[in-house]
Amino acid sequence: MRTRKIVKKLCLECGISGREQEMLEVIRELCGTFAEDIRMLPTGTIVVSLGREDAQRHIMLDAHIDRIGLIVTYIDDNGFIKAEPVGGMDLRALAGTVVTVQGTEAVTGVICTLPPHLVKKEDGMTRDMIWIDTGLSAEQVRRIVKPGDTALVRSTFRELLNRQVAVSALDNRAGCAVLIKCAQLLDQKLRHTRVSLVFSSQEETNESGAKTAAFLLQPDEAIVVDVGFARQDGVPASQSGAMGKGPIFSIAPVLSRRLTDALMETADRLDISYDYEVDGGNTGTNADGIAVTGSGIPCAVISVPEKNMHTQTETVSLDDIDSTAAVIAEYILGGDTK
Repeated sequence: MRTRKIVKKLCLECGISGREQEMLEVIRELCGTFAEDIRMLPTGTIVVSLGREDAQRHIMLDAHIDRIGLIVTYIDDNGFIKAEPVGGMDLRALAGTVVTVQGTEAVTGVICTLPPHLVKKEDGMTRDMIWIDTGLSAEQVRRIVKPGDTALVRSTFRELLNRQVAVSALDNRAGCAVLIKCAQLLDQKLRHTRVSLVFSSQEETNESGAKTAAFLLQPDEAIVVDVGFARQDGVPASQSGAMGKGPIFSIAPVLSRRLTDALMETADRLDISYDYEVDGGNTGTNADGIAVTGSGIPCAVISVPEKNMHTQTETVSLDDIDSTAAVIAEYILGGDTK
């Protein structure tokens, strides 16, 4: 399946952090032709297994499948729904947007915003200002919606020039697409390696899905795929990667330099360019928890450059997804004969 179709299928599904079970069927559809086994763990993490169970080498590929969203906390007597962010929602982009409230049935609503004529100063939206208007009365809303239900910020899949796409949830459905493209490249080629594709839950809230999956699987090493900052005005070059020019490799004390160097050497052999993101401690990704699971798991982080992170118009290059998948697949196959 083409990269564009994979990304679109992934991004148009819900799967807000804590509701990752909604992603199981689409993962089955995208991975069913090459998977040895597909299962969901109690946390909502989905594990797809490739290769023989008794293989000499076991590699975990992780990409979190949850997305940011909203959770209902209260319904007032006028029918307005109070909501809080699930994960790091960019509140600057929230006012006036369309949402789908996931009650006993899906209800369309809009995030309330005051007319600019009545605003004395422009401080922007804060958490206490997130109210959803569905047009229904309080009695009607309460029959359908209850506290704890989630709301998805609506977004349209847009194709831009130069094989770029814009849509919400590319953090980290772009990483999930990398795992699926990598698996396609590995299909029927593994001899001595078992690969576990971990579509992990709750990264945006507490990183529990990756930690528990790593504890269960106990792989020999793990590669975490996420999104990183793409280069644009206002983003320092030292903290970003050029879009369309390949992945970003993380370097940090918590990561395995041996594994990271091996991946970069693989990229060099494939003539795939890349950028660096250097941290003095942790990475802010699932690798921080995976690396210290059990007696320790060597980890690397490879990221797809992304603009407009945590908004409705997150933007990535399909070329970067393809090149990231190619590097990981080639690294795995390069060690499969040993």
